[in-house]
This record gives sequence, C-alpha cells and structure tokens, in this order.
Amino acid sequence: MATHHSTTKRTKSPDAQIVVPDWGSVWQSFKEERQKTTLEQMYDDGWKTIRDAAKDVDLSVQRIRELAATQKMDSIKCKVSHSGKTREMVFVRPKV
Repeated sequence: MATHHSTTKRTKSPDAQIVVPDWGSVWQSFKEERQKTTLEQMYDDGWKTIRDAAKDVDLSVQRIRELAATQKMDSIKCKVSHSGKTREMVFVRPKV
C-alpha cells in the first residue's frame, strides 16, 4: 500500500476502488462457474480425471499431479454429478 509522507506524520493512502458497471453479470458469471456438470460433458470437452489420465499415458497418479502442479498440464476443479452425489473433482488435459 502506498503512503504519503508529511512533515508531521505518515498516513496511508486509500485503496483504489473497484468500479463495476453491472454487478448482475458478475454474479451470473460466478454462478455459471460454480454450476454442476457431468463426467460425460467433461470427457467430451477433452478433460479426464487424474486416475483415467494416469491409466491412459501409463504414468503414476502422483506424476500426473506433479505435471498439473508445474503447469505442464491444464487442470480444473469443478463440481460433478456422479453416482447420485455431487463431488468436486480435479480434471486434467494436455496443454493446447
């Protein structure tokens, strides 16, 4: 945070204010990001669970996690309807 210097004291300058013209669109995009999806939709978009990706490329699950953590693979976490329950799962795919 920036400060202003004066001869008698040092005071903090106020933070910059965020100006959003339409909060409705901001909340709508947040809602869409949090929306549930299905495994089939994720597979159709090229995403795979970490376990499935490890089986396909013949690497360990830990190695796939390391590749995702070092940004060598794209990863996304989303809520998925699976077996009648909603679960938050991590999906990976090769960088495009």
